[in-house]
Amino acid sequence: MADSSTYDELPYTDNCFYYTHPDHMATVASLHGLTPTPPERCRVLELGCAMGGNLIPMALKLPDARFVGIDLSTRQVAEGRATIESLGLRNVELHAMSITDVDAGLGLFDFIVCHGVYSWVPAPVRDKILSIFAENLAPRGLAYVSYNTFPGWHARGLARDLMAFHVRDGGAMRDSARSARSFLKDLVDVLPDPNTAYAAILKAEGDFLEDVDDAYLFHEHLEETNNPFYFHQFMAAAGARGLAFVAEAKTDGLLGHLPPKARERIAEWGGDAIAREQYADFVTNRTFRRTYLRRAADEVAAKTSPEVVAAMGVGTMVTPDAGEVDVFSNEPVAFHVPGGGPSLTTNHPLLKTALVELALARPRMIPFDELVDRVQARLAPRLAEAFDDAKARAYLCDALFRGFSVDLVALNVSPPRIAVPAGESPTASPLARLQAAQGKRITNIPGRTVEPHDLDRLLLPLLDGERDRSSLGEALKAAIESGDFAVSFEGVPLAGEKTDEAIPELIEASLRRLAAMGLLTS
Repeated sequence: MADSSTYDELPYTDNCFYYTHPDHMATVASLHGLTPTPPERCRVLELGCAMGGNLIPMALKLPDARFVGIDLSTRQVAEGRATIESLGLRNVELHAMSITDVDAGLGLFDFIVCHGVYSWVPAPVRDKILSIFAENLAPRGLAYVSYNTFPGWHARGLARDLMAFHVRDGGAMRDSARSARSFLKDLVDVLPDPNTAYAAILKAEGDFLEDVDDAYLFHEHLEETNNPFYFHQFMAAAGARGLAFVAEAKTDGLLGHLPPKARERIAEWGGDAIAREQYADFVTNRTFRRTYLRRAADEVAAKTSPEVVAAMGVGTMVTPDAGEVDVFSNEPVAFHVPGGGPSLTTNHPLLKTALVELALARPRMIPFDELVDRVQARLAPRLAEAFDDAKARAYLCDALFRGFSVDLVALNVSPPRIAVPAGESPTASPLARLQAAQGKRITNIPGRTVEPHDLDRLLLPLLDGERDRSSLGEALKAAIESGDFAVSFEGVPLAGEKTDEAIPELIEASLRRLAAMGLLTS
């Protein structure tokens, strides 16, 4: 296994990956015809848990479930335990131990997570990971594993080899990461012909590495062990351990995203699901996979079923471009992810209305039945005779399923509880309060990383349900007057007599932002 000392010296940032959480895993499994254990009382094991940045939000979200994490880095486990103790959690435990020491004595788990480990450990440990999936998964259990893939890593591996040579003499890890990043950029600058494929590969990788932190660059590119695989090679190893493919955890690069011509050719080339997935990787030049596996001896997955959406909570990633949407018109309406990104355009009254209602509820998710009721109430005044409940439900199940497959709609078998709007004495997630107080990255209630404003970070630790807006205003005024915090109002640094007038507006705006980011609890 990778040397724990490298992670003690240069730990990863404390990350959270919502697509490894049991509620998301169970949602995808249900959509693929499986019947996973309900997340509310499940058991979860994470292999390579680091500081618990992924497990702890799960434990907060699902207080009656049980969570176990193991990691070889004693430093990271100790930091994670300190966070668990600060939050008073009793349903999560972290152990400093090797993956190779896991055995049947650890018990059975409904969900097993292994993120950022498989490609970065030697073959015996990789085989042990698959053995743990096979032996420690409970019936109907689901495992998640991520790994680097070919063909995309052929180009990325070239850059890795060049950087590894440049820092071959060692030194502090953070210095090595920064030296490698600088070297790759300088190398591109001195290439005799910048128009070659070689130059394009190195430039693309250099541009990518500009935006990653030093820990990621070192552990991803400069660690001694890094083994990418073709998908079919990985599945051959998994199949030998009695494991079967379910789906990818995230939808990027999936068959449904590809142009019709590509999908048609892949269907011609691939005689089974594994072959088709492999051809999709060829088409997309995929570098990384996040794969869900199940025990092959368990129930056979039925055909993907949009009908199960009716039992889920529904949310949306998109909002309408126009302020007011005419849901009765046949004119198409565009919905975009805020801040840029993918979009969806529709002229169908049912889908337009559903997306409008979901946008109004953001960031909360609402039960499918409630969504249908809202859609019907909005359309009934003019389309009552045309509204067939059974047909509407079937249409929305299918439309929302397709929206989920391209990351524009959120579905969840166990939606997190989020408060919108903020109450009289707002309460933020206890983890977010602690992270803000410690100056760390902020994880919201659904398990996604968010970026609050400086004012939001100042207020977050105070949102314990004991302070009303007046108390929050007093705390903000004291911070401003002491010189510890500066904030602008209407484009001007706030000070003096305008402070009392501006503070209520600043507080209210901050609470709206925190609510919109999914940080306030109900």
